[in-house]
Amino acid sequence: MGDSLLSQIVTLHLDQEFPQAKVAPGVLSRIRAQVVADDTLRVVAERIGLDAIAVSLAPADQRLQAEAVVSTGKPLASMFEALIAACWRHHGPELTSQAVIECLSPEIAAAVDHPVEVKSELQELLAKSSQTVRYEGTSQSGPSHAPNFVVSAIREPDGATLGSGSGGSKKAAEIAAAQEALERIAAGEV
Repeated sequence: MGDSLLSQIVTLHLDQEFPQAKVAPGVLSRIRAQVVADDTLRVVAERIGLDAIAVSLAPADQRLQAEAVVSTGKPLASMFEALIAACWRHHGPELTSQAVIECLSPEIAAAVDHPVEVKSELQELLAKSSQTVRYEGTSQSGPSHAPNFVVSAIREPDGATLGSGSGGSKKAAEIAAAQEALERIAAGEV
């Protein structure tokens, strides 16, 4: 429930702050996606101390394991979303929305100033020459609580590898692969 509430809170805030008549179609959706992404929520959760709280609540003999799990990011993002749902139930929508926007204000400002949507940018660039991109997972390593995915960005129809990237999630690895692809295209390497 927390993820839906988070998305709603951020959507309403962006809609109020940036009237659609003044913003290109799709821009607010990309900004919202950047703000509610697990990597962003991890940063916010760490900033407000959820990582330390989670570790301190673990039994003493399991604190090292708890630190390892929390450091992967996904649990922190999930805890932040769960906290939003709990606050919504106990404090209501208005106070919860205000607190969430306050917590996310640096990330919202960063997403507005520097939207990170490299996958769309790569797709749009390739579409100009009737090409597309697909992402292919090449490997996965690491323990289940801290996986590392490696993904390649493959140009279609010729099957050329434009870039590769790695990350703690498939999405993060795809973004890294798209970023490398854009850099290689700009440098004339592919």
